[in-house]
Amino acid sequence: MRKKLFASVGVVFILSAANAQFSHGGTTGDMRNFASQTSVVVQRTPFSNQKSNTIGSQFLFKDWATGMVTNKEGISFSGGLFNYDKINKNLYILKDDTTFLINKFQLQTIRLHDVADSNTRYVLEKIPSLKTDDLYFVVAKGNKYSLVKEVRTKFIAADYQSNGIVSSGNMYDEFKDEYKYFIIFPDGSAHEVSLKKKSIKNALEAEKDKVDQFYKANPDEDQTESFLSRLVTSLN
Repeated sequence: MRKKLFASVGVVFILSAANAQFSHGGTTGDMRNFASQTSVVVQRTPFSNQKSNTIGSQFLFKDWATGMVTNKEGISFSGGLFNYDKINKNLYILKDDTTFLINKFQLQTIRLHDVADSNTRYVLEKIPSLKTDDLYFVVAKGNKYSLVKEVRTKFIAADYQSNGIVSSGNMYDEFKDEYKYFIIFPDGSAHEVSLKKKSIKNALEAEKDKVDQFYKANPDEDQTESFLSRLVTSLN
């Protein structure tokens, strides 16, 4: 495994068109040259040191992933490896054995592909109508309706206790993901929805006939993310 370093930086992803190593359209670039031009300070700090018996992870991938990142100016970079910190909402890029922290406030879109599993792909986007600096995971995207989710990851420390007779708690640390879903309407507005039939139907009241038809065609399915994704897709 390559040595992992952490880079702290105030603003990393504000670039001008004159920076030849980055350009529109996802051209790969020279991260070292880029870092030197943007005053990145590289620190020898561990990237991750979670215990081996930990359940879940603070990061989206167990190892590095390929991908592309695009900032608010439409400038893209895909010349490194990536990982996403779900707790702090930070994106890291590994380039030439150095890890860079990208300023999350300048990001617009992140596309990530798991190297170990080509079927595992994620797209994260800023959603203007939600008016936050977070990026949301795109679950389904269409020309009318889209479905996104907010992922919040909580750290739960091991809390095992025993007096020799009675024991309680867990002997392992855990990172637990919690999800919040939003349907993006044709006008760009975001409507929160839970994985419950009543919530889904209330949120999509404007498409009542199509929603009812979908439920009739899938009468015995649980209200899962997959179900909601297919329903939203069917409305496009």
